[in-house]
Amino acid sequence: PPAPGGVPAYPGPPGTYPGGPGAYPGAPGAFPGAPAGPGLYPAPGQPPIPFDLPLQAGLLPRLLITITGTINPNANRFSLDFKKGNDIAFHFNPRFNEDNRKVIVCNSMFQNNWGKEERTAPRFPFEAGKPFKLQILCEVDHFKVAVNDAHLLQYSFREKQLNAITKLCIAGDITLTSVTPTMI
Repeated sequence: PPAPGGVPAYPGPPGTYPGGPGAYPGAPGAFPGAPAGPGLYPAPGQPPIPFDLPLQAGLLPRLLITITGTINPNANRFSLDFKKGNDIAFHFNPRFNEDNRKVIVCNSMFQNNWGKEERTAPRFPFEAGKPFKLQILCEVDHFKVAVNDAHLLQYSFREKQLNAITKLCIAGDITLTSVTPTMI
């Protein structure tokens, strides 16, 4: 961890997040259509929506999850939920038409209570009908989210017990192409 008051270097070691040679992006199994490493990803055909990705060991720092797909033509919203049981440690929710605005809402839900919404994304990188690449990098105390190879936002953990976050649920107005977890 960084020294007190220190800020972890961003984007981190050369070629990790995002751009440049290395695991993020463009590693084997990344877009487009390269064969994935061992395991079931991407599944033959299109993964169904809603899609659940089990994370057997829970989340780990430097775990990168790459999601590729296409936004549906008349999309209203879609969401990613990193779940610990019924709790949602990280809810990432792009909304295409909330009071005629496009907004990305991040939040957490514990004991069926939503926390304070974070609406800090500086831009809305998703377009109805267009393909996207979404990368979520788990760090020691936050998630980083990049879309189409550009950093979008980070979200500090509200659930510190990473190994208890054992499922990623993807739902809403998208068609998935692949969901690929890799350690970087």
